[in-house]
Amino acid sequence: MVFSRRPDGGYDLRSVTRGTEGVAAIAGVSIEERSRLRLADGKLETVDYRYKQELAFKSRDRSVQVDAAAGQITSMDKGQSTLIKYQPGALDRNAVTVALVQDLVAGRKGDLTYPVVERDGIVVQRYRPQATEMLATAMGKQRALRVERIRESSDGRTTLLWLGADRGFVPLKITQTEANGETVEMRVTAIR
Repeated sequence: MVFSRRPDGGYDLRSVTRGTEGVAAIAGVSIEERSRLRLADGKLETVDYRYKQELAFKSRDRSVQVDAAAGQITSMDKGQSTLIKYQPGALDRNAVTVALVQDLVAGRKGDLTYPVVERDGIVVQRYRPQATEMLATAMGKQRALRVERIRESSDGRTTLLWLGADRGFVPLKITQTEANGETVEMRVTAIR
């Protein structure tokens, strides 16, 4: 995961995930996400989002284009384009982590909510900071704040994040478990 400032004052977030164990490694799973973000009235919002997944002999592409001036968001998934009414502060699913970090650094407490663009609309995602614990990482043990995504209907899906309590809440580990039990785990390897 790389987060950087652009010359125009906006931000880029890029994440790459590769299957390293089990079926994911055999199938050669590769996921690349890229978000272009900006600050609007002090709130982070998505300008453009791209998602590309490669798996064995097939691929999947998804995108979000935000046109605040025209008052619309275009969501593209599986070749289907959907127009959504623009909402200030709307984020793509990749950028939510950056908004969460930004709010924790600012000292926000309690449940934190974010409008997130989905395939055919905007949903509110809610995150609840929990306990601080020690987490083993490639950089040694780190103090991490565990944060859970609270879902109205989880269907067995869970999302947990461990954010570096002494490192500006940078993501140290993110675990996503699907309803079928499949788990994707991302771990920090270095902070630069």
